[in-house]
Amino acid sequence: MNSKLLLILGGLGVSAFAFLSIVFWAAVIYLNKKISVDILMLVIIILTVADLWRIDARGAKYHDAPEIKNQFEAPQYVTVIKSQNDKDPFRMLNLKQDKSLGSFSQNSNFNAYFLLEDFYGYSGIKPRAYQDIMDVVGPANPTLWRMLGVKYLVLDQPVQMGGITLLSGSEKTFVYRNDASLPRAYFVNKVEKKSGADVLNLIKENAFDPKEIAFVQDKDLKVDTLDSTASSKIIKYTDEKLQLDVNASGNNFMFFGSTYLPTGWKAFVDKKQTEILKTNHGFMGIVVPKGKHKVEFHYAPTSFYISKYIVLILSSLSILGIILGIFFERRNQKKVN
Repeated sequence: MNSKLLLILGGLGVSAFAFLSIVFWAAVIYLNKKISVDILMLVIIILTVADLWRIDARGAKYHDAPEIKNQFEAPQYVTVIKSQNDKDPFRMLNLKQDKSLGSFSQNSNFNAYFLLEDFYGYSGIKPRAYQDIMDVVGPANPTLWRMLGVKYLVLDQPVQMGGITLLSGSEKTFVYRNDASLPRAYFVNKVEKKSGADVLNLIKENAFDPKEIAFVQDKDLKVDTLDSTASSKIIKYTDEKLQLDVNASGNNFMFFGSTYLPTGWKAFVDKKQTEILKTNHGFMGIVVPKGKHKVEFHYAPTSFYISKYIVLILSSLSILGIILGIFFERRNQKKVN
């Protein structure tokens, strides 16, 4: 093992042992009635705060080596994409094969550093539906780009393909805008029931227009076709929340291009919860009734809130226990005196 690492681990062990020793001997002295419970609690609180501060401060101290800083300078394609000043959320995809940071074979979520949503970002725990798409369809697919709002493509050579516009070109980097990309959420003209495998093959073959038709797996669904009055506008977009102002021309179907997670995402129309349907194999869709509405998709897993309130209750009880312990100890001391 590296000697520097051994020194660090040794230092951590000494600190932890010192804190535990102080608490142990303070408890022994208290049991021998040499100090009051107030002092014992004060010692424990001071040591706990000191230990938390020590651990928290560790991550804030680092050396910004020049080579690391240079690695995270914004590449030309990032500058080009950000210069477009997009107001609505979009995704980008770097298909370069030169193994540069952020490229297809060296992605490592590099583009997230520049607050760009990367269609091919890496995660060790990815949804099965997303992996199905990568296995069957692959990332280089115009229907997938259109359906999921992939607005910018970065390539290492020029291409001739309909529906894309060259924004910037150099010897090694070409940035294209995908003029066919759709918003993060949009109305679809009609809905059909199909299995996930069939949908994957239709995407792979570029055999349908995701703005014209969506596919659900769970039920036969009848919706109204759109007319010119149907519209949707994104009001707020964060990782866990999407809010829209919409106008439905009938009972219309809205597609939301984020991963379908039945135990986490909830959808609301005018604050009334509505059913989310698994759509186009791994994404979300809802039915919006005719008229103007506020639509919201909110990622709020029940398990998170249960855990949050359990921790809150237990922490409150612990604090209350300390306060009551000090109160009764002082009362007992007054009785003795």
